[in-house]
Parts: sequence; structure tokens; C-alpha cells
Amino acid sequence: MHQLLPSAKKYIEKGRTPQERFKRACRLASAGNVAPMTVPGEAFRFREATSILKGKIRLPPLIGDVFGTAQKATRILYLTDNAGEIGFDSLLIATLREMGARVSLVVKEDPFFEDATMKDALSFSMDKLVDNIFTVNGFFIPGRSTSQLSDIFKRSDLVIAKGTGNYEALKDQRYGKAALYMLKVKCQPIARKTGAKIGSFIVKIET
Repeated sequence: MHQLLPSAKKYIEKGRTPQERFKRACRLASAGNVAPMTVPGEAFRFREATSILKGKIRLPPLIGDVFGTAQKATRILYLTDNAGEIGFDSLLIATLREMGARVSLVVKEDPFFEDATMKDALSFSMDKLVDNIFTVNGFFIPGRSTSQLSDIFKRSDLVIAKGTGNYEALKDQRYGKAALYMLKVKCQPIARKTGAKIGSFIVKIET
């Protein structure tokens, strides 16, 4: 992942406007969510993201007013997923900060399968990018976390949820919050819920 970041950063910086740079960062962050549940090592190959950098793959569409909603958000809660993809998350967060947003990050308590932990966040210097980093045991579910994290959620304008687990944990408990989902559809139940094909990527805003 560290080897891919310079190329990924250059790809984002080629966007001529804040909107284009944001879209590029979203697509890379989405395409990083590739680990099949039965093949953990697959998370670190990033074939789709590499293909985006080389212009060899159809870009994931952004569904809904993704940029408009993010542009208006002043406080964002960012729910991470796989450890391998968190480098792409750092580039999207840097883009959000350039747009003026304050970002709070949520990672898992160690160990939690292959999901990102505090150690992973620190390895990409994300402590210097975000306002707060919180750890949770399992998935973040509104109303079931620490009082401080629950307060951050209440004050957030937008929640960015990476991966299937965060999608399912947040989907029906947004409490009116705008949510940006970024994941790869890996099973039939999620395909039915999202209306997307298995194997496709989702970058979708719900308000």
C-alpha cells in the first residue's frame, strides 16, 4: 500500500477542480475495498485501484449528490474497514480537509480480523490528518458506543462508512444523518439491498 500511495496521490492531484479531486479520491477509496471474506490476503493486491490509476477500468459511478453533500459538511465521522485499504482512506480524508471539513476517524480495537486498528492509522500518520481517532470493539452502531463517540456522531453532518459491515450496521440507524457508503458488493443480500451487481463498487450518498 505504501508503494501505491505516491501514484494514487498524483492521480488525485490531476483533478482540475476540488470536485474532480474529490471524485477521484472517492473512487480510489471505494476500489480499495476488495477483500473477499474467504480470501483475506486479497486485500493487499488492489487490482481494481491499480487499474484505475492506469486508466484500464470503468470508473465506479458516484450515486447521488456525493460532492454537494460532502462540500456542505463541516464535521465528518469516517468509519474505516480493511487495514490494507486505509492508505486510500488517508488520501480521501486529506481531500476532505482541503475542503474545510473536520474529520473524526473510527478504527477497530486490536485484533479484529483484518480491519484497520490504531496501529494501521498511525502507520499512515492519520493522527495528523484527523481531529480524533476512536476505537470500537466490533462495528460502530449509533447509540451503543462511548458517550464521546456518540456525541461526535450526533454533531456530525456526514458519516462515511467503508465496507459491508459498516453499511449493515449503519443502514437502518442513521437517525437522519447523511451517509456516504463505499464498498464492493460481495454477496447476494447486499446486491439486493443496494440494487447493484455482485462485483461492482458502490459510492452512494443517502440523505
